[in-house]
Amino acid sequence: MANIWTAAAGDFERVKQLVESGTSPNVLDENSYSPLHAAASWGQADILRYLVEKGGNINLTDSDGETPLFVVETVGMAKLVVELGGDPRWRNEEGTTPAASLQEDYPHIALYLRTLTGETGPSSSSTDSSSALTSSTSTQPDLEAPTDELMTAVRGIMERSERGEITEAETDELLREVVERTVAGQVEAGRAIGEQMLVDDEQGEGGRTRQRAADELAQGPASGGKRSREDRDDIGR
Repeated sequence: MANIWTAAAGDFERVKQLVESGTSPNVLDENSYSPLHAAASWGQADILRYLVEKGGNINLTDSDGETPLFVVETVGMAKLVVELGGDPRWRNEEGTTPAASLQEDYPHIALYLRTLTGETGPSSSSTDSSSALTSSTSTQPDLEAPTDELMTAVRGIMERSERGEITEAETDELLREVVERTVAGQVEAGRAIGEQMLVDDEQGEGGRTRQRAADELAQGPASGGKRSREDRDDIGR
């Protein structure tokens, strides 16, 4: 539908004309996509504000149960959607929150949203060495239990953004750097854990092999150390 792509393209005047002529900000196209979703996804802040002022439901859902917050691509837009009433704790049809949905493509946005919800991030921990080695090369941060230091850093960046000390682009970049530092630290920790587990496995197998050899020497031949009747007869001859 033309109204959605107009909102996405940023033609504010055309959007106003459509709304004033009776087009609802909450109208969905054949793919259940709304002007609100389009404006949020394409970063059209002024249009999104206008649509909400004209009755747009910032928590309007598509066929997957996802609100405009699920489709944002910058921290600034995520912040605006929340300010307009977007619910960061909303769950789609699969029970996924915006933070969880955005984690793979926009981990810095997901990190920001988790400072609002307190939800945990994806867990990549495992008890076996192969999983530990796999996690050591992962490109996604494991924020299952975000540290106070990490959360303080994120909040500090957002406070600077709110005071106008840094631009939206700078906010995104700083949050990406926080995520990258987190990933780098976890990659190094994962690699160290994986290497240590391999060493432990090798030492454990070596120890078991040496113990089996010692046991066999103590027991004598495989028959349990007992000579057969034929052996005893041969010795007596």
